[in-house]
Amino acid sequence: MGMRPMGPMGLMAAGLVLCVGLSVGSQLSAKHMSIERTPEGDATVFRDSVVVTDEDTRITANLARMYEGKGIALISDPVHIIDPDAQIWADSARYHLSDKLAELFGNVRVRQESLDIRAPKLLYQSRDKSVLADSGVELENVNRSFRVTGRRGTYDLDSDVGVVDSSPVLTWRRDKDSAVVTSRQMFWYEKTSRAHAQGDVRLNSGATELECDTIDFVSGPDSGLALGRPRVRDSVSRASGDTMSFQVRNGALERVTIRNRATGEYRTEGGDSIVVAGTAIELQVAGGAIDRVEVSEMSSGQLVRTGEQRNQAQGPIINDQSERKRPRTRSQTNPNLQVPYKS
Repeated sequence: MGMRPMGPMGLMAAGLVLCVGLSVGSQLSAKHMSIERTPEGDATVFRDSVVVTDEDTRITANLARMYEGKGIALISDPVHIIDPDAQIWADSARYHLSDKLAELFGNVRVRQESLDIRAPKLLYQSRDKSVLADSGVELENVNRSFRVTGRRGTYDLDSDVGVVDSSPVLTWRRDKDSAVVTSRQMFWYEKTSRAHAQGDVRLNSGATELECDTIDFVSGPDSGLALGRPRVRDSVSRASGDTMSFQVRNGALERVTIRNRATGEYRTEGGDSIVVAGTAIELQVAGGAIDRVEVSEMSSGQLVRTGEQRNQAQGPIINDQSERKRPRTRSQTNPNLQVPYKS
């Protein structure tokens, strides 16, 4: 910062732990202290074993410059904040004494019992027990099995609730078929290990895509519920219903169960379409594509030949001519009823 000693007016102390009161409920201590004149104004500089105590928040560092006139302390080299609800690390911080607010810069990380929050810069409000990141925020569980990222996010350290409200993405970190959820807004509830995505929600895993208005996901059983016009599809199959539950295994979508007014359409090896409806439809996903279809209490089923004139009530015929393996279809109402796959 271009600082220089104040000359004969300067005061230096060393060898003892010095304690200075900063504000009501706040104090700063260090082994070395000097008063210096800087371009930003006169500063009291503390070095070596710097500790800022502010009520139940404790900040440690190797260097702190306190500007009493501005009510600001610049802390660095590096910064560690211990709060009853979390621990925070950063390269440097600007601490506002009266507002009990810290602006944190460089490799910022907030650690809770089972969650890490990272950002290039972050605003920590010790009075409100909250953090705010306006760019590059990332929430990740400690075993690194999934993470939530976005451009902007907040986290309430007291209630353990996080919100990413700009370009949120939930990712299960595995391989190319890893499940990814995007939406307009995403909440993370740490106490219940639950994520809630809302607004134009899409879950992609390989070639399979699930769309809906909202998704609730619980990380323990790695399962979720899709609501609001849910529909799922891949290149040769599609299905919809009132609600959908899904299961994620090893980071990839494994099973989708559709209930209430469940309908589906599947293309056979010969290019024809099978249109079915029932109480529930279960889809097994393998290799990122729908591999098996089971219909419970099937109310209707129809084989639609390619090129035949079709009734509008049958729904659209999928025209994708992909040569990959088609899903297997079975009715659970009558296990002996086999839906034909080839013309």
